[in-house]
Amino acid sequence: MSTIDTAAPTAPRGAQAHDPVTLEVIRMRLDAIVDEMAIAMMRSSGSPVITESGDFNTALFDAEGRIYAYSNYVQFHIGSASVALRGLLDAVPLEEMRPGDAFISNDSHTAGSTHPPDVSVISPIFHDGRVVGFAQSQAHLLDIGGMNPGGFAPSAVDCFAEALRMPPGVKCYDAGEPVESVRRMIVNNVRLPVPFWNDVRSLVASNNTGARRLAATIDEFGADTFARYAELALEAARQVVAERIGRLPDGVYEASEWQEGDGKVADLLEIHCRMTVDGERLTFDFSGSSPQVAGFVNCSYGALVGSVASGMNPVLAWDLPFNQGVLGPVEILAAEASIVNPDVPAPASNGHLTVGGRVTRLVTLLLNRVVERSDDPELRGRAQGIWADSWTGGISAGTRTDDGEYFVLFNMDGGLMGAGAQATGDGLDGSGMTTQISNMVPDVEMNELMYPVLYLWKRVDAATGGPGAQRGGLGVDYAWTLRRCDEVLHTVFCPCAQVPAGGYGGAYPGGGGEQSILREVDVDGAFARGEAADPERLAPRETELLELVQQGLTIRAGDVFRQRIAGGGGYGDPLLRDPAAVAADVRDGYVTAAAAEAAYGVALDGEGAVDQAGTERLRARARAERLGREPAAVAIRSLAELRRGEQGAGSLCQRGGDGWECRVCGTGLGAGEEWAEGAVLRRTRAAERLGELGVRVRPNDAVRLDEHLCPGCGTALDVRVTVERAA
Repeated sequence: MSTIDTAAPTAPRGAQAHDPVTLEVIRMRLDAIVDEMAIAMMRSSGSPVITESGDFNTALFDAEGRIYAYSNYVQFHIGSASVALRGLLDAVPLEEMRPGDAFISNDSHTAGSTHPPDVSVISPIFHDGRVVGFAQSQAHLLDIGGMNPGGFAPSAVDCFAEALRMPPGVKCYDAGEPVESVRRMIVNNVRLPVPFWNDVRSLVASNNTGARRLAATIDEFGADTFARYAELALEAARQVVAERIGRLPDGVYEASEWQEGDGKVADLLEIHCRMTVDGERLTFDFSGSSPQVAGFVNCSYGALVGSVASGMNPVLAWDLPFNQGVLGPVEILAAEASIVNPDVPAPASNGHLTVGGRVTRLVTLLLNRVVERSDDPELRGRAQGIWADSWTGGISAGTRTDDGEYFVLFNMDGGLMGAGAQATGDGLDGSGMTTQISNMVPDVEMNELMYPVLYLWKRVDAATGGPGAQRGGLGVDYAWTLRRCDEVLHTVFCPCAQVPAGGYGGAYPGGGGEQSILREVDVDGAFARGEAADPERLAPRETELLELVQQGLTIRAGDVFRQRIAGGGGYGDPLLRDPAAVAADVRDGYVTAAAAEAAYGVALDGEGAVDQAGTERLRARARAERLGREPAAVAIRSLAELRRGEQGAGSLCQRGGDGWECRVCGTGLGAGEEWAEGAVLRRTRAAERLGELGVRVRPNDAVRLDEHLCPGCGTALDVRVTVERAA
């Protein structure tokens, strides 16, 4: 069993008098320093993954390895940064470090890296001749060697084939100067040596900025005052999170998520979590998860910690700047040699975007279940639809015909998945993963400038938003064809196709992703006819629907690569959505007219306006079809009326005097421990049922949809994605 020391100091409350203004100034100074580090990295890097997409982090640590401050870019790296620094402290004594030193690492097993292309550089910070902290920068670099361009290796049988592995303690800068032997060894093993080393230099520049600013801050406030108030900042964050955990009902909550194969076998792999709330402590125990596998989806322990934090922070620390104190009341457990804590030689080049994303979805699901039972309306309001949280990847490598330059395109558009809906509104379209706080993607023009591709379209995909009273965010549908290049070698992975992101409070899941190659298209002719942006009129020789993971694909000039990205789950029964909002969605292309009827029960007239009488008939028929009979003659509250209720946003069930009852109509659901015992259960194959509602999911007979319905009015109280285990 592995665990990470998340503890922050636990000084008694009010043990020392302090100036709150000084505390806030120092806390904000630390946040400003990591933000300035990020600016330094972006301004010195030439990689669009850094400059255009923000796929990096910057952080400051104290001399013991606790996080002082962390930038708002990618939270995955919270765990990997901590593991890498602890590994460095074990490998290199403090007395052997000098000002200007920098240490590089990327190994998922020994350095906790989210995956090998995420390279971390750590620099000691000195003040008055001693180490007072560390600056850390980490970013996705375009190539890290190994068998596949770009660092994603579906066919790798072990971690040795995936990439150049650098453990903690490898010194790449010595007293401010590059270690030439290390530089030569690294660049000799990567496909893009000049861009790679330039990005390493940008990470070092980021750290140098942090070191200067932290040393100046200590000079300004004095070493003793700074140390005391930095400690208080950690304790303040710990106390806030602990107090919020204390407002949750004690208990044990369990659930599973499912990884869609490992690139070698198609079996669904279980990620199981047992979450325990005990007073002001919260434990996430993943020891029931599948053993590590032969494919590239194993999630490093560092990525596991970052994935848990990514799901936990929006619910329990949404208004806190991140430091070690946020994780102080939290324990994260994982069995060794498991899919969430693999041992050498398990491959892990895509573990963070697959299993790691599922971990974040699972943590969100479990926190939904506990916050809806809280007496605190603020915490109940943090429940949400599940985010797609799965990167639909496309990596292309080839040689330009105009200048003969070799390139690797890791297309950041693959991160444009939909967010889960919330009580306050629809999910964000093309939002990115939960972990990507400052998600960005390159402009179409930037990708076309830097790589030999021409985009044909880029738009939201109406088949992906989870139907709900608040609609789940839509994924993006885009396509490109080659220009100034004869062919590329292509690798793809699509982690969310069969097991979609679930909704909350009676909403339905979002749609899944898919990728295809349209072979031998007359692209120039389509442009001349004005049809290049219409996939139905491109007339390819054949359309090749790709498997969930494929490598060694060849895309040639005249082919079109199309990627459709998964969407987020909704919030609340879609039959409660304002019909006017549905009509607006149809006009704007977010929902099809057919889905407006099938999923939302909204009828539109010839002008696209709401047909009120037709809508009432459609919604009554939908409730009857759900139950298999006519619903009871009960008054149905509107969404506006529900929001005015005492419980406000949240579950559509509540405890009454005689037990559970439906908030929509008041029908009793029994006096048992769980309200679901009194609900009507409708179980269907997920792909079929969601297809009826206009939501695209790739069929898998093991993946089911459980609709828990009010026996009185037919309202969907909860809709869960489940997996039927083999006997």
